[in-house]
Amino acid sequence: MADEKSKPPVSPITTREQDFDDEHHDQPASQTSNTQSSNLPPPGSGEDVAPPKPPRPVNANPLQQAENTLKEAFPSIDLAVIKAVLRASGGNVEPAFNALLGLVSRRNG
Repeated sequence: MADEKSKPPVSPITTREQDFDDEHHDQPASQTSNTQSSNLPPPGSGEDVAPPKPPRPVNANPLQQAENTLKEAFPSIDLAVIKAVLRASGGNVEPAFNALLGLVSRRNG
């Protein structure tokens, strides 16, 4: 009888072996599917919805976008100078950026 008192109490959790599988064996196989995937429509069902297109920028003109980009990068330079440098670089932002960078470094140096 002394052996019975030294044993820890038995609980439903400790009486069965621990199962670390994601599948629940007490449920039928039809109920063990992932609940997240059941909320999605099957592929090719015609219910696939593409995400909305991002809004177009207000200034769809590439030259205007380039001017805005350069003005943001060089707020201390007059817009007329930025437009002239951009025009001289053929509308290409990278050479215009480099020219304006050189202009600013000469002003500050």
